[in-house]
Amino acid sequence: MTMILDRFEDDFAVAELYDDATGEVFYKNIPLSWLPEDAAEGDVIVKTDGKYAIDTKETEKRRAKAAARLQDALSGE
Repeated sequence: MTMILDRFEDDFAVAELYDDATGEVFYKNIPLSWLPEDAAEGDVIVKTDGKYAIDTKETEKRRAKAAARLQDALSGE
C-alpha cells in the first residue's frame, strides 16, 4: 500500500492510501505530531515499527515522473 501526503489541515495531515493490488484509494488523517517535521505535500510516507518516515527515494521518483509528464504536456507531445 502506498501512502502519499495530500494536504495539511489544522493539526493533521490527510494522506491518500493506494491499495496497489486493487487500485482503491482511501484517506487517512494523521496527526502532525506523528510525522517528521520536514514532511511536505506529495511526500511518500512509510510506517515502520509504529513510526512514520518519508520515503525520499520514492518521493523523488514520483516527483521526477510528474515533472516529466508536465514537460511533455507543455511541449505538446
